[in-house]
Amino acid sequence: MCRRFILLGLVLLAYLGVSVGPSDGAPASRTGKVRAVVASDTILSGMIASLLPPQRYSIDTVLPPGQCPGHYDVKPSDIEKIRKADLIVSFQGMPFMKATGEGGQKLLLVNAEDRNWMAPKAYLLGLNLLSEKLSERFPKDRNRILGSREKAVREVREGASSLLQRIKRAGLGGKPLIASSMQKEPLEWMGFRVLGAYGRPEAMSPREVVRLTKIGREQQAVAVVDNLQSGPDAGKGIAEALGIPHVVLTNFPSEQGYLATLGGNIDTLAAVLNR
Repeated sequence: MCRRFILLGLVLLAYLGVSVGPSDGAPASRTGKVRAVVASDTILSGMIASLLPPQRYSIDTVLPPGQCPGHYDVKPSDIEKIRKADLIVSFQGMPFMKATGEGGQKLLLVNAEDRNWMAPKAYLLGLNLLSEKLSERFPKDRNRILGSREKAVREVREGASSLLQRIKRAGLGGKPLIASSMQKEPLEWMGFRVLGAYGRPEAMSPREVVRLTKIGREQQAVAVVDNLQSGPDAGKGIAEALGIPHVVLTNFPSEQGYLATLGGNIDTLAAVLNR
């Protein structure tokens, strides 16, 4: 009789969805434990989230979108989530990732090939590259990954085309700028003319500032565009010398996502240049 009641209790618990087995604290799906994927930054994490089936994978990020990769100090919580990850995906050369001490089989390094993946053409190349790499790592989900890639590619192409129309309507195409090298590729995709580009603030010499100021004056630059992550005030002195607006854009997607962040950068430029 006692045994019968125990069996009835187990059936009732199962019906109510209560777990009666051991748990490691990780969410589960019908196919088993959800795999944890940790990306170095929000460009990669956003791409990965658009490719992997959400029922089978959780996606996390180390670098906050507003932080500089070269100056970010990893926290104990970063190290812990990387330690527990089934797969770590990082751009090559991210210095803060070395501090985590993780590598080996579960580390997937991605070569950006000196491209800025915030520019849509580079972003699409990245989606194709990651879809192949993830398919190799998770062959059972290959068909779903490749299907998700087609959807993601279509959404980025349509979104980018809509953003270019927004730039055209705002009358921004062809305007000359001085800009951070981190923003050069996205700005050129938008249709701006980048007259001169500069690197990180610590690498800028007085001679470089004078040279860029001269170029901006001779070719009538309308703004100086800085990169939030590498130094939001790097070009401020050039803008002040030229008497033109100083604009700061982001080089990593915010929590709103890639296309929303790219659109936000365009809106920031339009608000300043159309005053």
